[in-house]
Parts: sequence; C-alpha cells; structure tokens
Amino acid sequence: MLVANRDGLPQGDTEDPVLIAQPRGGVPAVVDTPSDLERAAARLRSGSAPVALDVERALGFRYGSDPYLVQIRREDVGSFLIDSHALPDLSSLNEGVGSTWLLHDCSQDLPNLRAVGLRCPELFDTEIAARLVGIRRFGLASVAESVLGLALVKDHQAADWSVRPLPKDWLRYAALDVELLTELYRRLSTRLHDLGRWEWAAQEFAHALSVPDPQPDPERWRSVKGAGALKTPRQLAYLRELWSAREGIARDLDLSPGRLVRNSALIRAASRPPANRRALLSIGEFRSPVARQYTDQWMRALTRARTMDEARLPRRHRRPAPGELPDARTLKRVDEEAAARLGKIRLAVAGVASGLDLDPEVVLAPRVQRYIAWAPLGRARTGTDEVGERMSEYGARPWQIELTAAPVRAALGL
Repeated sequence: MLVANRDGLPQGDTEDPVLIAQPRGGVPAVVDTPSDLERAAARLRSGSAPVALDVERALGFRYGSDPYLVQIRREDVGSFLIDSHALPDLSSLNEGVGSTWLLHDCSQDLPNLRAVGLRCPELFDTEIAARLVGIRRFGLASVAESVLGLALVKDHQAADWSVRPLPKDWLRYAALDVELLTELYRRLSTRLHDLGRWEWAAQEFAHALSVPDPQPDPERWRSVKGAGALKTPRQLAYLRELWSAREGIARDLDLSPGRLVRNSALIRAASRPPANRRALLSIGEFRSPVARQYTDQWMRALTRARTMDEARLPRRHRRPAPGELPDARTLKRVDEEAAARLGKIRLAVAGVASGLDLDPEVVLAPRVQRYIAWAPLGRARTGTDEVGERMSEYGARPWQIELTAAPVRAALGL
C-alpha cells in the first residue's frame, strides 16, 4: 500500500511503481514572448524554494545541441515551459532562479543553460546524489522509481523539440521532467546525511559546477562508427574531407548531419573512393533528394583527399592531446608495467567501493586510476603522499583521496 507525503507523492521504495501521467498543476502554457517572459521572471522572484530545471534539445534532427525548451519549476510558484528558440536570452530570469538548482545529469544541461544566459549559484544534481547513495540505475526515470515509487513515461525523450507548435503530450512530458526533482532532492539529501556522505556530495556538486563547457574536438571525424576499419592514411583523408563537407552543409541547413548522409555512407565512400559523379551516386545515401543537391561539394571533397600531399594526410591514429593517457585497453601494449600497476590499483579501489556499496568509478574515476599507474611512484617520496598528490592533480576530490590513497599505496607496495 502506498503512503503519500504532504505533497501527495508516494513515499517510494515500493514494489509496484505508480505511473505519474499528469503534472499536479496541469500543463503550463508555453512562454514564448518577451511579455510572457517578464511575467514568468516576476513570479519566479516571488518564490524561495529550490529551482528544478531541465532542457529539451533536437538531437538527431537539427544541427548541434541547441536548447529548444527550458523547463523550470519552483514548488512554491509552479512550473514554466520556456521556448528558448523564440527567447534565446533568458538572463532576465537570473534573479528569480538565484537559489539552489536541482538538475539531473548536470553535465548535459549546464552548457545549454549557460548558453541562454542563466547562471547556477549552487547545485544539487540528483544523478550524482543517486550514485553516492548506491543507486546503480541512475537515469531520471530509474531514480524516480527507486526513490519515489513513481514511473515516468519517457516516450518523447528523443523527439524533435524544434517542432512548433509543440504537441500537448510533449508539453505534458516536459512538465513532468521537473515535477519530481524537488522531492528527489528531499529524499536523497536525507539519505546522504544518514549515510554521512553529504560532504562528499557537496564536493561533487562544486566540482561539477567548475567543469568548463566542452570544446570542439578538431578530430571529431575519427569518432564516426567504422572509422577503425579504414587502413590507410589516404582512406582517412577521404573520410575527413567528406565529413567536413557534410558538417558545413548540415550547418547551413540546420540539419543533423546523419539526416543528410549517414555515417555508413561516408565509410563506404572512404574505403572505396568514387572516381566520378556516377560512382558517387551509386551510393544510395548520396542520391537522396537533399544530398544530391550537393554533389559538386562531395566531389570537391573527394578530389581534395585524392590529390592531398602525403605530408598532409591524417595520422593512422589520433595524436594524443598534451597530458592525455592511453586508455585501459591499449595500456598493456604501450607499457606492461603500467598495466600491471593499474590492475593493482583497480583491485584496491574496488575493495573500498565494495565496503561502501558503491560502484568503483564513483569512489575514484578510472582516468585518475590510470594517471597514478602511468608512471612509477618514487619510494623516496612516499612521505609526501605522492599518490594523493597525483590524485589531486588529476581532479580527484578530497573525500576520494581520503578513502583511497592509503589502500592504493598499500597495493603498490609503497
């Protein structure tokens, strides 16, 4: 039997989650004019509760990851659905959202919220909190089910949020995405305090806020699925030039690149480069009504790759960034002793994590473990806690260092 709290929500931890299908205050109207935004700002300023936020994008439909809808809820004021395409500057809301922000997976949403002019003064991330209390399935729907006993419908998670007007069902879904964050904040805060992990969470939230927005990767073309099957630098040049042409066209069209020409077609053209227009158009993707309009640009890309000087061809493998470490899969090939050290470090961290009923990557990030293993630690310097220093250098938080430095030193015989 479900027991409701003061807000009418089940107390959670139930075997049969209850489907939540309607926002408590109904589906709010979309804020899409400056006057509507001014009224929303005034209402938000009147509240004092934490601010729940979420962002909807049009990934897979439009070019890039711009926000098309921003959802905001204050329990003592209500919910707002803001058309951030019609209103790209939401800085007028900052005074009204100047308290603790409640987000789920803030790394996804903070860059978008900053892009529309919103600034987070203090953070509580329900995904981070869920990980720290030992929840293994940490998507919003899974956490809501585990903590609140509620099931969220996720039918429109991958929808094209650039569509206007937005369908009523989509708006209902968007409102529900911020409906539960305040109650999750209450419940997870209590669990963190009960477990003595509140300070851990505070350090994690501060760290998440300090992470800069991601910068463009100059070699993002290498991430195309199937690129690893290309064996020669010349084939990689074909892929790079075709990918760059596709990016430029897709940007101009405001279209997701994969909707213009799929990755599989780029790989096919790069592995067996078409010598002429007819050969190019024999690949069905390039024959589509949209892609066919840009045949000249595809052919110019192929010609650039075909005639490129050897010195300008891409390397077979990505050039490591300054300070970048080999991933765990290649570490043994690069340095067997470092791989052996990593194995010992992993066992030590896993032992700490098991005692706390947490996943090892929560206790110490894999990249920090690799950094410690990458170069030998000097026995003469052990009095200065070189292990702890390396952890700190690579971004480990104080609570992680306190828990893991000594077990890692012991595992390495230091």
